[in-house]
Amino acid sequence: MSLEKIGKKISDFMRSETVNKAIIVAIILAILVLVSGSIYSITAENVLGLIFLRGGGVRVFIWTINAQTHAETMIILLYYLMGFGGLWLYVNAATRSGDPRTTKYMLFFSFLLVLLAGLGLYSAFIAKFTRP
Repeated sequence: MSLEKIGKKISDFMRSETVNKAIIVAIILAILVLVSGSIYSITAENVLGLIFLRGGGVRVFIWTINAQTHAETMIILLYYLMGFGGLWLYVNAATRSGDPRTTKYMLFFSFLLVLLAGLGLYSAFIAKFTRP
C-alpha cells in the first residue's frame, strides 16, 4: 500500500458519520466535565471528599462559593449529564419522525430528565448557600 492510499483511507474514516458523532460526544463530555468544576477538584490543595459535621451529619456541599468537595463535583456533573441527555432525547424526538409511540416516550423521558436535572441543580444551589 502506498502512503496516498493510507491517507485516503484515514481521511474517509475521519469523514464518516460515526467518527463525527464520537467527536461531538467527546467534546460535549469534556465541556460538561469542565463546567462541573473538575478543574478545581484536580488543581486545588486539600479538597475534601465530604464534610462530616459534629452532630454526626454529613454534608456534600460546602456553604461557601470559594470551595467545593469532590462529591459536589460528581453530583453536579451527573445533573448536567441528565439535563444534556434530556435535551438530546428531545432533539431526537423532534427531528426524527418515526413511530409515534417511540416519539411520545422520547418526549416524556426528555421532559422527565430535564425536570429532574433542573430540580437537582436548584436544590444543589440552595444547599450550597445554606449554612448547617
